[in-house]
Amino acid sequence: MAKRNGGPKTARGKSRSSKNAIKHGLTSQSPVLPHVESEDEWQSFRHGILTSFELDTPLETELAERIALLLWLLRRVARYHRQKTISFRDRIPQHVVTAARYGAGALGLPEPSHEELVERAEALHVQLLFPEDEILAHIVRYEAHLHRQYIQTMHELEAFQLRRTGGHSPLARLDISAPPAG
Repeated sequence: MAKRNGGPKTARGKSRSSKNAIKHGLTSQSPVLPHVESEDEWQSFRHGILTSFELDTPLETELAERIALLLWLLRRVARYHRQKTISFRDRIPQHVVTAARYGAGALGLPEPSHEELVERAEALHVQLLFPEDEILAHIVRYEAHLHRQYIQTMHELEAFQLRRTGGHSPLARLDISAPPAG
């Protein structure tokens, strides 16, 4: 079994590795990613979510804060997915040109015309509308994780508010969420 080194030892190394989650932002604990998101936009979003609940206690406020953060992170996942898809799509024409040039040089095939290259690129656009499977699986897993947390937190807040106002909340809830059958 390989021995783990335990991570960085120097202050500089620890500082650098503390920013690892900010590279793509999916697992960052900071609500606002520097140079990507706006503190004002976060505060406005957060305020909108908090004011949509009738918050009466610190616990309700804490649960509503968590809901706001989870919804913000779900927006980030959607943006990340969109950016990965666009990046993947934008690389297709270059891949087609590279493959055609390789075929012409290495296999002695005639170099395709510009029209043929455009036609091949358009065909690949239709076939490859999503990022690589590994990236897509990562996005889907993380989004499902956030969504489950959001649903659970919403249920907790609703139950707490119902009990506070004299209502009876269910002792148990059954939420069924699973990936599509494949």
